[in-house]
Amino acid sequence: MYRLLACIALILATVTAMDRVLASALGDLLLRSSDRFMTVYRPFEPEAAPAAKPGIKPPAKQDDQPNALLVKAALTTEPRPAGSPASAPTGGPADVLVLGNSRADNHFPVSALQDMTCGRALNLGMGGAPTVLSALLWEDYVERHGAPRLLVLEPTGVVDNPHDLADLPLLAYYSPRIDAFVRRENQELWTANHAFNLMTFNNNQTMRLIAGLMKPAADRTLVGAIPEPMKLQLAAAPEEMMTADDANWQALDHIVTSAQAHGTRVAVVITPYFPTYAGKLKNFDAFFAELKGRLPAGVTVIDARRAVTRDELFMDALHVNEDGVRAMFAAMERDLRPLGSCPVDAMASLSGTGNTTH
Repeated sequence: MYRLLACIALILATVTAMDRVLASALGDLLLRSSDRFMTVYRPFEPEAAPAAKPGIKPPAKQDDQPNALLVKAALTTEPRPAGSPASAPTGGPADVLVLGNSRADNHFPVSALQDMTCGRALNLGMGGAPTVLSALLWEDYVERHGAPRLLVLEPTGVVDNPHDLADLPLLAYYSPRIDAFVRRENQELWTANHAFNLMTFNNNQTMRLIAGLMKPAADRTLVGAIPEPMKLQLAAAPEEMMTADDANWQALDHIVTSAQAHGTRVAVVITPYFPTYAGKLKNFDAFFAELKGRLPAGVTVIDARRAVTRDELFMDALHVNEDGVRAMFAAMERDLRPLGSCPVDAMASLSGTGNTTH
């Protein structure tokens, strides 16, 4: 009997040790993935400046002659709040950070954001993520890399279930903050993941991270148009109300106030809804009026709910497709571009009034 118990104990110890070793190796491997979430947890290594060629000296007094465009920008650009980050690129991987649910994930390709803001962009939109999860990602990013220059927040995650973990559990492997949240929301899942560490990677997101090891992750805009049966289904659907949980409202307030405290400009961007679906939301305008009223002064609000209206530019009721994204960016360029760090001459063609702020 004692030998049997000893064998069982030895087997359990071996399995536990192998589980921890394999999970650690897999976690380190996935950290190298080009998937955007790994950018938060991977140490940032800035690109090295090109080395000067031996024997070649810069022109005389080059450092003493400021660039005329930079001088013009310095004289005409609105000064940043005291204590805010410098206008030079941030110390982390992103000058522009995007937060929100799938409407952030699919509506803000980093290529378009970088062109419009002249800064490095990182999209941390997560499908199905309530705003409470976005707040965790915000805290993790700032803790590791410092605050970005601009935060683009798609706020409609406030209507999502605040207890939905979305793709968050895998990130608990890298984040004590997220691990504690998972423990609070789903004790059984947390216990299983800690008893067998490899269980943490038993999800679809692991496959996406592995794909990111093979090739650079692409923008996540959607391809295709809303099908006719879905349009008929939406037309026949009953009316409904938009509601938000207090936990999501509090998370929204926390993200915005934290960003402002770090000197980060905040743009709350409400992206388009399929017109038929919007018409079924009885409090569509009242809900977003309340949302805007909750935002503190200094937040730029870009209300693009009706910026795209043609059926062929939508993928479904809540998401525009590739062409819809282009139409959306064209519609909000006048409001979004001035929040970036483009040289003044790059915005010379823009005219009219500035941004809508609260």
